[in-house]
Amino acid sequence: MPYEPHPDLSTPPKRTVLWRYMDFAKFVQMMESRSLWFARVDQLEDPLEATHTDAEITGLRKYLQGKRAEELINMFRIAKRELYINCWRAGSEESLAMWDLYGKGSGIVAIKSSVGRLAEAISNCPQPIYISKVKYINWNAAPGLDNVLVACSRKDLSYRHESEVRAIILRASQRPHSKHELGISLPVKPERLITEVMVGPREPAWTVNLVERVVARYGLKGKVVPSDRLKPRP
Repeated sequence: MPYEPHPDLSTPPKRTVLWRYMDFAKFVQMMESRSLWFARVDQLEDPLEATHTDAEITGLRKYLQGKRAEELINMFRIAKRELYINCWRAGSEESLAMWDLYGKGSGIVAIKSSVGRLAEAISNCPQPIYISKVKYINWNAAPGLDNVLVACSRKDLSYRHESEVRAIILRASQRPHSKHELGISLPVKPERLITEVMVGPREPAWTVNLVERVVARYGLKGKVVPSDRLKPRP
């Protein structure tokens, strides 16, 4: 089943450039397995993921009161176990902040793609996948929330440097939740998804040669470039 648009989500244009930053081991794992990893939302570090804002919770408890408010709040918390995401950064240029976030001189690369290529790469998934630009909001405000997909496509303002785009899977479980199922590995064709592999600006020169040999092994020869973001200019 291909990517599906959703009226409550904001999908960027197909030509929007995407970046996915990762350490070298995870890059090799992606190439070897020919898959993208969708992490289960309740396993992410940010406790605010896919939840009501503080102001929304205050409002719900004020206007619904008692059991109804707590049931609704808890429903969204439970839904986090059925939401899976694969995260990218949108932007025509690389981000030094993201390089620093993922590591300094420790084998960091970024794969470059586009919204259109991502949608094509995930087209064989047996269930709907949504692609949404993340909306950054003030967690002390109450914009209103009645959709778990919308909840999954917004974050606190403190994360806006990420300029994130997410591919989202909502899977209604037909069996008891398993704590061992931490994500979904979705088969893709890296040669169709990836337009370029960039090596981090603080990586030693030999890292570029190593990445070139690895990508050539998997059919991506000629698509490796080193970042020159920190290269001295004449």
